Amino acid sequence: MNFIDRILLTIFTLFSTIVSIIAILLAIRVVSLPYFSTSILTIYGRWETGAVGVVLLLISLKLLFSGIKPRKRPEAIITNGELGKVSITLNAIENLVFKVIRDTENIKDAKIRIKKYDESVSIILKLTIDFDVDIPNISLNLQNTLKDYINKTAGIIVKDVQITIDNVSNQTKQKAIK
Repeated sequence: MNFIDRILLTIFTLFSTIVSIIAILLAIRVVSLPYFSTSILTIYGRWETGAVGVVLLLISLKLLFSGIKPRKRPEAIITNGELGKVSITLNAIENLVFKVIRDTENIKDAKIRIKKYDESVSIILKLTIDFDVDIPNISLNLQNTLKDYINKTAGIIVKDVQITIDNVSNQTKQKAIK
């Protein structure tokens, strides 16, 4: 939901709250019917009342249709094989990266992002690794392993593997991949 929709939703919600409170007050007879009738008669037939009604109608229709959007198809890399097209989603590639990271020692946590190009991908990783690890060596090995594994299993060219060492940890816990 974008910023404009949130403002419209706030306005519509405030107006709905006021109307609801008035309805409750009328139902429990806190506001007298003659007083309410007199108040309604003061706005009856005025162009301002019609304008407010039209604005609220437009807001409600906008909010109603903003919730109805076509499903976004998952992004995929499409390769042409001998027998037809093969689509591999970015989620599938992310899971392949997850497998390689899970099998790599000294990586405690990873945040994975896959960026799609025409027929290749870029892999962006934020890693938490163990203390006393040769960072350049583990990074280079992981980059080469990921590039070869994705190319071998999915047939997709890995443009680059960007690694950011986000943290260094000495805890011995299970890996958390995000």
